[in-house]
Amino acid sequence: MNCPICNSEMKLGYILTPAIEWIPRYDKPHLFYKSDKSNGFRIGRHAFGDMKKQPAWYCSDCDKIIIDCKEDELD
Repeated sequence: MNCPICNSEMKLGYILTPAIEWIPRYDKPHLFYKSDKSNGFRIGRHAFGDMKKQPAWYCSDCDKIIIDCKEDELD
């Protein structure tokens, strides 16, 4: 995959985490999120000790990471 910022080749890897949450600016984490994702959303399960490998692409040239929100865990 090529980086959408600088067009360099990106490396596929993963972020190891129990859950990743995206929250709109000036909002706060929620226990539950709306189905339309307007108040944020969680990628993966939210359980202590239940680690997940979330696929992510890394560009070493511009130091950016792209996370696939729908893709399954990497093996």
